[in-house]
Amino acid sequence: MHQRIVPSDPEFWTRARRHLLKYGGEFVDFVPVRAEGAFLYDDAGRRVLDFTSGQMSAVLGHSHPEIVATVRNGIGRLDHLFSSMLSRPVVDLAEALARLVPQLPKVMLLSTGGEANEAAIKLAKLVTGGWEVVGFAQSWHGMTGAAASATYKAGRRGYGPMAAGCFAIPAPNPYRPRFPGVDWQTELNDAFDLLDRQSTGNLACFIAEPILSSGGIIELPEGYLAALKKKCVERGMLLILDEAQTGMGRTGTMFAFERDGVVPDILVLSKTLGAGLPLAAVMTTDEISQAADDRGFLFYTTHVNDRCRQWLG
Repeated sequence: MHQRIVPSDPEFWTRARRHLLKYGGEFVDFVPVRAEGAFLYDDAGRRVLDFTSGQMSAVLGHSHPEIVATVRNGIGRLDHLFSSMLSRPVVDLAEALARLVPQLPKVMLLSTGGEANEAAIKLAKLVTGGWEVVGFAQSWHGMTGAAASATYKAGRRGYGPMAAGCFAIPAPNPYRPRFPGVDWQTELNDAFDLLDRQSTGNLACFIAEPILSSGGIIELPEGYLAALKKKCVERGMLLILDEAQTGMGRTGTMFAFERDGVVPDILVLSKTLGAGLPLAAVMTTDEISQAADDRGFLFYTTHVNDRCRQWLG
């Protein structure tokens, strides 16, 4: 029989329900006061095995001693910098990421995956001159602006119009095929034929997760990313891969796109990059970076290139 965890502090929940705005689902009836490894503890000493935070980003467990030591040391030296100032750990991390993907040596560090996807989409629009963005109908890329407009899994109802020029195609699903007997290449061809009919000729980018996360853990068939990249090249689009959930070794290779031997034009990393800390990255080519610079790319935020963890370098 399922035993409901009784809140250890009724007054806490009274205050929480009085003052906190809900942002998706109900709050869990467990109030952690500390965490260690894979476990959370409340003020009564009860221990809960945490299958949630690790799934999202805390891949090294809670309160990992190296991370704790690094953060304590870092916050005692530099806690925040004006965005036009650079610190050595920022360059160290950018260089380390570039070593992992030599084709994408230009790096911008941000705080969240949604924010990084915003930057990636904005970058693609500026460089291509287009403004139409395509994603999968089961996608999740963030809850803000362009990222929300490219998210089709949830959060689209009740907010008014999304960004203009947003299109979706179905992700191939070998376990629950939409069109039994139709191979993924034919499905992709048909999807882009429909896309071409709807487009005004201003296609900027396709943003995709190599394995769709919230959409149902849908793994793209081997060869699909290469075929998708070809479709993008034919139309002058950039391919953005959102590897928030699949990057940093979670699929057996450092990045999921390596299986298909395809390098995206823009790569977005978050979640596992910071191992639970707010850290994200946008990576791209020298050519795209130069074109963006020539056109005056602007993504100036309070914490751009500010949230860096030297241990990752």
